[in-house]
Amino acid sequence: MMSKMLILRAIGGDLNGQEFAIPGPAHWVLGRSRSCTLRLPGDGTVSRQHCLIEVEEGGAWIQDLGSLNGTLINGEKIGQRDRVRHGDATMVQPPRHGLRDGDELRICNNTFLVALTERCVRGGEGSTRPVVSEWPALLCV
Repeated sequence: MMSKMLILRAIGGDLNGQEFAIPGPAHWVLGRSRSCTLRLPGDGTVSRQHCLIEVEEGGAWIQDLGSLNGTLINGEKIGQRDRVRHGDATMVQPPRHGLRDGDELRICNNTFLVALTERCVRGGEGSTRPVVSEWPALLCV
């Protein structure tokens, strides 16, 4: 059985050069908080719980969680908290956006390349083996 896997490859910020594999199904919160699945502690412009990444059988999505400075995909802002108007504390959660292979995700000073791939799942466990010549393609054996 095949399952989606999302790989975030940091190309800017404090995590530069690191890779994070998110095998589906998964829900990861990114931000400064210690409770986040992926912490971005070195950047004070990142919100405590900045954005949510979901990986499911049908693909991968991202949703800004009302961050102060926003989340960008390929240079386009997909969500950000509205400045509070006098007497109005209502916040509307931005919609989730699909992530595609090759997208660039930017969370303040942190930039990631997105890779979406498939992985083999046997007996409830995932097995992945990277193909050296085609990062981040994965081969199931």
